[in-house]
Amino acid sequence: MKILGIIAEYNPFHMGHAWQIEASKKESQCDGVMVLMSGNLTQRGDFALLNKWERARLALSSGVDLVCELPFGYACQSAEAFAYGGIKIFNATGVVDVLSFGSEFGHIQPLTSLAEILVHEPAEFKSFLKEALSSGVSFPRARELAIRSYLGHEAGDLLKTPNNILALEYLKALHKTQSNIRSMTVKRQGADYHSLLPSSFLSASGIRKILFDALANPESASAILKMLDHKLPYLSEDLILPFKKNFNPNGDDLFLNALRLLILSHDVKHLKNTPYVSEGLEHKIRDTLKVATTLDECVNGIISKRIPKTRVRRILCNRLLELDKELLKLFLTESFVPYLRVLGFNEKGKTILRAIKARGQLPILTSLKKSRFSLTPTQRKMLYYDCRATDFHNQFYEINYCYHRDYIQGPIQF
Repeated sequence: MKILGIIAEYNPFHMGHAWQIEASKKESQCDGVMVLMSGNLTQRGDFALLNKWERARLALSSGVDLVCELPFGYACQSAEAFAYGGIKIFNATGVVDVLSFGSEFGHIQPLTSLAEILVHEPAEFKSFLKEALSSGVSFPRARELAIRSYLGHEAGDLLKTPNNILALEYLKALHKTQSNIRSMTVKRQGADYHSLLPSSFLSASGIRKILFDALANPESASAILKMLDHKLPYLSEDLILPFKKNFNPNGDDLFLNALRLLILSHDVKHLKNTPYVSEGLEHKIRDTLKVATTLDECVNGIISKRIPKTRVRRILCNRLLELDKELLKLFLTESFVPYLRVLGFNEKGKTILRAIKARGQLPILTSLKKSRFSLTPTQRKMLYYDCRATDFHNQFYEINYCYHRDYIQGPIQF
């Protein structure tokens, strides 16, 4: 069986994701689809709309054969760490033949050439990058400006959009790990990430806005939710019902209160040792937490020209889970081997799992009660953060609380 690998968030799964799977299978001639999906916290530093098992169920109903979790130690980090962690796991499975990812550009060769430059950083490019950073802009913006100076205006455009940036990180990770996995990209269809307007392919943020608008306006909720009709690759009720039944609209307030208690009751050195905190940012975060009345107010009070909102949100999530810089660095070392946490599968997914068991070089986790004892100390630390992410998601954003659900919930069998 030829296996297609995808690294995703599915927050939530939508038409664009289904289209990517079908287009990728057709072009690559793969007949099995394995997805590494972020757990209950996403790369942008948000808690997911639905828990990871509900999102795995929607993916399995829409063309995916095997869904496994991208651990928090990779999933709620920079684009570079997110991509590197996913590629590291796919490499270790020994079964993935082709990696597919969406991009605004849609052509693999120019992206591959640019990724190689970003890996090797020629002297002239490094000089342009240093000059751009000295102007006070953020690193992503400085890198874009440096590429414009080094390769020209059009090449710089490839670094302006979120999916192109993530695509480049996947290609960098494949190059750095000397992976045998072949890469391909499909051009994103329909609304982009930031679009909130209905289109043939609603974006994930557009879908979330519709759901939140319906929650905030119960008298017109039915009319608002009709905007999802025929816009999803599954029955809209399969998304709406679990959301209405279990989503806690007060989650952001609970998140903020927990952050305030944790950060203000501990020495500032703990915050300073949180990933992505630098240049005295820990003091600005503490000062903002003392006066902020909402989570959005807190985040907006910390951002600056050099520090974008996504970085701030990732800092807050990492501090909430108490992941420090040294441990993240350990997770990203070349010698560290993660695990494969199974969230759901169908019959074809079972076949893929058997192939991984025979050819892979990492432990497979289906029942944490049994399999956690087979992990190394560092793997157990990584798993600890996945479980904390689940507990916080459950405590803040779900009405029906289930403590330590990771030890109770088995994989979804579709």
